[in-house]
Amino acid sequence: MDTTLTIMSVWVLAASGIQLGTLWIMKLSILPLLNGLPYDRYVSTCQRIDMHVFHPIAVWNGVIAAGVGVIAAFATPGAGSAALFIIGSVGMLIVGVASEGVNRPIWRQIEKWSIDTVDDEKWAKKRHIWHIAHQVRTYGGILAVAAYIAAILTV
Repeated sequence: MDTTLTIMSVWVLAASGIQLGTLWIMKLSILPLLNGLPYDRYVSTCQRIDMHVFHPIAVWNGVIAAGVGVIAAFATPGAGSAALFIIGSVGMLIVGVASEGVNRPIWRQIEKWSIDTVDDEKWAKKRHIWHIAHQVRTYGGILAVAAYIAAILTV
């Protein structure tokens, strides 16, 4: 493997691994905690978490990793490893689309909710949609990491 491809491989694996790690932590600890809270504490807790710091970092990490993965696909000598780099990049795009298309807009809505007024049906529906989108993006992250590892091993 040449130096440029090695650097790109390390980048996509590190970036996708960090992304997956944060999603996995959220899946196993933060979401169960939040989902166990009554409405007023749920809203209050969510409003205290400053996602405006994390979200831009995560988005750009994913976009750059997906782009580097595509470039690595063109730089790798084998068709199999090229396909795996592309699959990894698709995984990172799944993470980004679920995050920016579903989770982040819901989070912005929760930031405006009042702890004094509760619409149980709306709250339950939003939490369910957020949960499903989080599952999708977590499994997208798993796909990315697995494909990038396989790509690196087959170069």
